[in-house]
Amino acid sequence: MRTFILTFAGFLLLLTSCISERNVIRKYYTLEIPEERIIVGSDTIPPLPGKCEIGQVNINPVYDRSQIVNRNDSHEITYYMYHQWAVRPDEAIRELLRGYLKNINLFEDIPSGYSRSIPDYSLETLVDKIEIIEKNKSFSAHVKIEFVLLMNKNDSILVSHLADKTEPLGTKNLNLFAGEVSKIICGELDVFAGLIRGID
Repeated sequence: MRTFILTFAGFLLLLTSCISERNVIRKYYTLEIPEERIIVGSDTIPPLPGKCEIGQVNINPVYDRSQIVNRNDSHEITYYMYHQWAVRPDEAIRELLRGYLKNINLFEDIPSGYSRSIPDYSLETLVDKIEIIEKNKSFSAHVKIEFVLLMNKNDSILVSHLADKTEPLGTKNLNLFAGEVSKIICGELDVFAGLIRGID
């Protein structure tokens, strides 16, 4: 009888572990230039002469991680465990900046790595917020970002642009969120590029 009870208990334990075991899939999201913003062919506006280095992107430590941040309240956030950035936001945004500025032909040269010669310009980027906001069953993408263009020969700020944008999402969809974040960043880069081109 005791053997039967032990066998039955072992069978129940095995059955419960099989039922409770779920296939948990992690999903990863990218930041990319939206297709509608990719310029095909040559731009009619000539690039600014000189070399621009894309510096490190400085991100608020709350958001400087692989997990996507969900803001539920004014001071409350949660991190998604199974929805993450494919590349950490600092590197993803840096590559997005480099690709976008090359695509719009803003500078004569944007090196992909560090060069021995001092570049004419440096672009610094500060990201204060990059999050999905969840409030009363509505969802929004929120990005607070600042671009600063420095002239290296005298270490002066030529142009800066601060943006704090919140765009509604039709549904709680992290892929839609990542796409909206990309659109926000590229839209603000357009504004920033216009300011740069307006320098006399």
